[in-house]
Amino acid sequence: MTDTTHETVAGTTQQAGDEAVQFLQQLIRFDTRNNGDGTCNERPAADWVSAKLHEAGIDATIEESAPGRAILSAQIAGSDPSLPTLLVHGHLDTVPANASDWYVDPLSATIAEDRDGIECVWGRGAVDMKDMIAMALAAIRSLAKRGIRPRRNVRFVLLPDEEAGGHIGSDWVVKHRPELFANVGYVISETGGFSDYVDGKRVYYVQVGEKGTQWFKLEASGTQSHGSQINDNNAVVRIAEAAVRIAHYAWPVELSPVTRALLGGLADVAGEPAHQDAESGAHAYAAQTIERLIQSAGATAPWVASSLRNTFNVSSIDAGSTVNIVPAKATALVDGRALPGQEDRLYDTLVALAGPDIDVTPIHRSNGYLTDPDSELFTGIAAVLHELDPDAQVLPFLSSGGTDSKEVKQVSPQAQSCGFMPLKVPQGFSYIAQFHGIDERVPVEALRFGEQALEQFIATF
Repeated sequence: MTDTTHETVAGTTQQAGDEAVQFLQQLIRFDTRNNGDGTCNERPAADWVSAKLHEAGIDATIEESAPGRAILSAQIAGSDPSLPTLLVHGHLDTVPANASDWYVDPLSATIAEDRDGIECVWGRGAVDMKDMIAMALAAIRSLAKRGIRPRRNVRFVLLPDEEAGGHIGSDWVVKHRPELFANVGYVISETGGFSDYVDGKRVYYVQVGEKGTQWFKLEASGTQSHGSQINDNNAVVRIAEAAVRIAHYAWPVELSPVTRALLGGLADVAGEPAHQDAESGAHAYAAQTIERLIQSAGATAPWVASSLRNTFNVSSIDAGSTVNIVPAKATALVDGRALPGQEDRLYDTLVALAGPDIDVTPIHRSNGYLTDPDSELFTGIAAVLHELDPDAQVLPFLSSGGTDSKEVKQVSPQAQSCGFMPLKVPQGFSYIAQFHGIDERVPVEALRFGEQALEQFIATF
């Protein structure tokens, strides 16, 4: 791409930023809350996106994996089709939201200031992840309207059902339409690219991988009896004791190349002494400074902490009984997140902790992945962020959450994948707290910055 074209892209229009804000509002107003019972309907939102692409001369295809469960795909031709394709994907569904819990109607897409005076778009999906869809749509339209072709072919795919596990979304694509995920060299989607502050200095966290997600059902059996009788074979007690063992298990910190890069970057920003010995000094480094570095990450600290080790969370205990009956069975649900490559170790550890009297049944598994923080994709993302925000630091991190990129990697395992949902948020605004939270919102100016960053990245990468 010529220098002139690059300058044109860098000078993205005010209209595109306005569209990103307006598009997010419209997307939030489509009720795509997904409670997992199959009733979610992403089709009206997909039809609307298709119409907006058509206005810019881009044709989109929509098909359904089930009634109303829409999958949109569009191809944008690049100036050099010999380069590996860039896949930009997202999901149109959101988690549920109870209006009575919210300050505003979760489908209103209200623009209003929060308590800190930050003007935000409020609504379910404002951060997860209709903001990226809105920014990417505005960016793609802006390039098309100005006659700017991306450097490489770009594939834009929107999916249903991510919030319920993707069984009729990305999983369905892998089984029935794998060509949507095939022959791509680079992938960007949700989670990473947001900013936070370390000692008052702005840092962008770019996701370079995901932990493996493993969900389990535990079941204990005992003797059913009247609640007034002594019962030494109580299934509820047995499942509760197993749950406590699992919850209290302390996984060790493991310093992968991504973890080392993240902690090293945090140490640089926070002014911590540099760690010299990659092997013999690793344990001492962790013991002396790792907790302090985690806390320096500000609002992002919980995600940083979760990225350093395997984790278990007991998310439910149920016996389905009344107070005066000791039931014959009791169950628990456990959410496990494994560092990439440690999925089997996590399962074996859970079985050992649960004990021989507890049946452990896997109910979902997806393997994690890592993209080298020195990869072309991460380097390209960092270059755009540095150009738009020269004084900021860009750091890689491993996400403890899951995205549809795991399924993309099943079809295109060679693809480099990063979470790049660029948002330059004001100091004091907790981006992480917005995920699945009450009063979910995103700063208006962060959307404008994100549209500009995505437009420049899509055009020049």
